[in-house]
Amino acid sequence: MRVLCSTTPMEGVFAPALPLLTELVRAGHEVLVATAPDLADRVRATGLPTALAGPPAPVAAGRAVTDPVFADGVQPWRIGAVMFARIMAPEKLPELSRIAAEFRPDLILQPPVDLAAPIVAATLGIPSITYGTGLLLESELMAAMAEWVAPLWDSSGLAPDPHAGMYRTGYLDPVPAALQPDRGPAAKCARPIRPHVPGSPAEVLPDWMGQLGDRPVVYFSLGTVPIFNQPSMFEPVLRALADLAVEAIVTVGRTNDPAAFGPLPDSIHLEQWLPLAAVLPRCDAVVCHGGAGTTLAALSHGLPLLLLPRGADQFPTAAACRSMGAAQVLPPDVGTTDAVRAGIEAMLTDASYTAAAARLKSEIDDMPSPAVVAGGLTGVVRRKSWKTWSTR
Repeated sequence: MRVLCSTTPMEGVFAPALPLLTELVRAGHEVLVATAPDLADRVRATGLPTALAGPPAPVAAGRAVTDPVFADGVQPWRIGAVMFARIMAPEKLPELSRIAAEFRPDLILQPPVDLAAPIVAATLGIPSITYGTGLLLESELMAAMAEWVAPLWDSSGLAPDPHAGMYRTGYLDPVPAALQPDRGPAAKCARPIRPHVPGSPAEVLPDWMGQLGDRPVVYFSLGTVPIFNQPSMFEPVLRALADLAVEAIVTVGRTNDPAAFGPLPDSIHLEQWLPLAAVLPRCDAVVCHGGAGTTLAALSHGLPLLLLPRGADQFPTAAACRSMGAAQVLPPDVGTTDAVRAGIEAMLTDASYTAAAARLKSEIDDMPSPAVVAGGLTGVVRRKSWKTWSTR
């Protein structure tokens, strides 16, 4: 089986697909990843063959902020929808079509924001399956993107899809059902897959990890997207952590220099990136922006969360975690040092948050592994039917 994975050039979008792609390769299938130049080295480092298609994310973001739709009242934090649908999709479509014609895939995989991929699959008459990266995209966001890419479907001789093709054949859902009981338009084609936790439990960690002592350990991250992890955004949390009797593990992202944050107490340990699969078992609570990757990784380890959403899908993710009792949420206008300090203390002392996170962990543990899902995908292609496939 030949599988073409078309991915948006963002770490948080590509990483969730990596375990599944790895299992497909291990099972003897041929995999090709199509992405923009800014993610190409990251993909190649995994050993996966790579083809270039689409504009780099920073370039697309720069074009998006000048798009005329912003003059029509589109909320600035929805820049991603404009970037994905109005900038990336039309530029990527002809390049991806060429790659597919040469590679001749049996199946196309894409994240919910790679909107050129299902058009190519529909043109070729092959399945296209969306691998979820978090909660389903909000209905109004999906409707807007579907409207913006409708001309691309028309120009390909296809009837526009009301959901931009994202639920055309199947949807792999990494979110436990308790966290998102209503799957809306994806309900009929959704199948569970255990969420990805970056890294390996066996990876080597910095020497200071062996000297953390007996105090509670808090992990803090604002993700990998520069618009959400500017150095100034770390300040209230770093001040709160400095006031508490905890050890803090902080990752600032590869675009930030830990040295730029100045002198900090010995109890706060800054790195650009650390493998969460190795770090989270050492932790008692997590503070983050509500990005799907970090949030699902924390819940996979049964850790309570203090969430500081700033944009994109972070607000609905945070609301879902709060509704399950596994998190407190501090919107941008109330994320003061005092509020953060109180939130962290609550995560460490109120057992109800840990109990709620543990319930979600139990559900995640029961979700099918990428290896099981990979076997199911083989059957989808062979039978050309999603309905008869089960990961159980």
